[in-house]
Amino acid sequence: MEAFRFYQDRKITCWERTHFDVTAETYEEALAIVQSWQGEDMMEWEDEKKVIIVNCITLHETSEPLSPKENNGRATIEVFEMSGKCIADNANPTKQ
Repeated sequence: MEAFRFYQDRKITCWERTHFDVTAETYEEALAIVQSWQGEDMMEWEDEKKVIIVNCITLHETSEPLSPKENNGRATIEVFEMSGKCIADNANPTKQ
């Protein structure tokens, strides 16, 4: 018997942790800068002068699968031939 190769792509959710420095005169000033972002992504504020990314890691242990329902009805698992042709997905399992 012959073995035939395929591959699967899977969409997941996962947390990232970004360590960053804020240059300021005092801790209180740095804290006020961070709080002024009101929970927005700190990467929007990174400027390599006042806000500097030190390290960013993916927290793989937090990964969770997504269902098509959680992805607005779009597939979150797709299976492909090695040529790149999608032959099945979990939003339309009988895709041809």
